[in-house]
Amino acid sequence: MAILSSLIYDTLYDVIRKDRRGRPLSIEEYNNLSTIVNHSLFSDFYDKFEGNIESSDTLGAFKVFEHGIDLTANSTNTAAVGILPDNYYHIIGQPRTISGTPGTVRPVDIVTAQEHSIRIDDFLTQPTTTYPMCQIGGVNANDVMQIRFYPYTIAKVYIDYLREPDTPYLDFSINDTTLDYEYIAAGVTATILLGSAYRDGTPGLTVQTSGTVNWEFGEEDLELIIAKFLGLMGIQLSDEILLQAGTLIESKKQMK
Repeated sequence: MAILSSLIYDTLYDVIRKDRRGRPLSIEEYNNLSTIVNHSLFSDFYDKFEGNIESSDTLGAFKVFEHGIDLTANSTNTAAVGILPDNYYHIIGQPRTISGTPGTVRPVDIVTAQEHSIRIDDFLTQPTTTYPMCQIGGVNANDVMQIRFYPYTIAKVYIDYLREPDTPYLDFSINDTTLDYEYIAAGVTATILLGSAYRDGTPGLTVQTSGTVNWEFGEEDLELIIAKFLGLMGIQLSDEILLQAGTLIESKKQMK
């Protein structure tokens, strides 16, 4: 599923056909652009999320199921408040509560602020533990997004959500003599040899934990990733590359 960050970087050099030591694109610049390309690609695929099976497959790795959220009644006892995960992007499906043993699952309606005002004011539609409702929004003191449930007596809920993709990053050291980059693979603890320096300028001989994060998209998306990089770098793309990139996006966005 994943694409190596080093593969993307090397492929860019193959495409633009320039010597690495000339550094038309430094790894620092590559890492900065990776953030933009990563979010742009994710947004393209999310645009028609689950419009078809291919779309579901593409973003399937980003789905998180049965995430539990502990709730606490607010100071006015009007809502039970919890926080959404740090990597939260969008809720999918309905939240739910589980009560009793073996457990009764009760779906929770997600409502807008206006819906909430109308329902809370009508005795027949006010939320109960059997028919709860919730709103997404607001942040706590740590600037983390909240989710609010009604009635306030609810203690825990479960949600399915789409998470944000991890931000790709390529960690490296640099040879003091040749100025060549020496990639550090994800998940390793690397020894920076004498005659080289870590990316932050720390000279060898030192031990560094890799900060490399590989791309979470599949190899079938490689051409599209490269096309987005080249566009940001201001490099004129051929009609063939533009056509291929457009086709890749549309094939995953197209409703069937």
